Amino acid sequence: MSANSVQLMVDRLKAIEWMAYQEGQEKAFSRAALMKEYLRRAALWLDSYGDTDEWPFFDLAAIVAPAVRADPAMVSDVEDFVEDASAGSWHAIECSAAAVQWAALRDASGPVLPPLPDPFEPLLRLYERGGAGFSYANGFLDFGMLMVKRGNWRSHLSPDPVVDLDDKALDALDERSWAEFHALAARTNPSTDNG
Repeated sequence: MSANSVQLMVDRLKAIEWMAYQEGQEKAFSRAALMKEYLRRAALWLDSYGDTDEWPFFDLAAIVAPAVRADPAMVSDVEDFVEDASAGSWHAIECSAAAVQWAALRDASGPVLPPLPDPFEPLLRLYERGGAGFSYANGFLDFGMLMVKRGNWRSHLSPDPVVDLDDKALDALDERSWAEFHALAARTNPSTDNG
């Protein structure tokens, strides 16, 4: 197993601004869409490989190929870094460790993986677009004013992508969604100030 993808993943995770809450709010619409895409992709993988009790954040590599594991020291290093950088965000820590394990699986020469989309890329893009700024409670992933229903993994099964992961497309989604939000707010609460 090569450590190349694993090191690239570690470097990528360490480059994230985990406390970028203002940016996270500005990009809330794209981040919520990226979460839906992560849930969809994770569901596709579970449909092929089996169930988990840890939905929606879990170590997919341990389900797909339990014998293939990343260097424990690298995983521990990432967990410690993300814990400090995200002020202890449990989902950021769990997802970062799982992404490192997934990178190790991609580098492994043994298992032949099906042609399914990368399960962690939407989640990584979500974190890159605003850090760990969302919460998880009462069956929802809360992005401030937007909520994504957790459901069970079967409820997210779909062959159709939710969103394009390209920055240009994600920025356009945020711009369009904020414009619609402000237009709706203006219609619902017209200004009484005449001058």
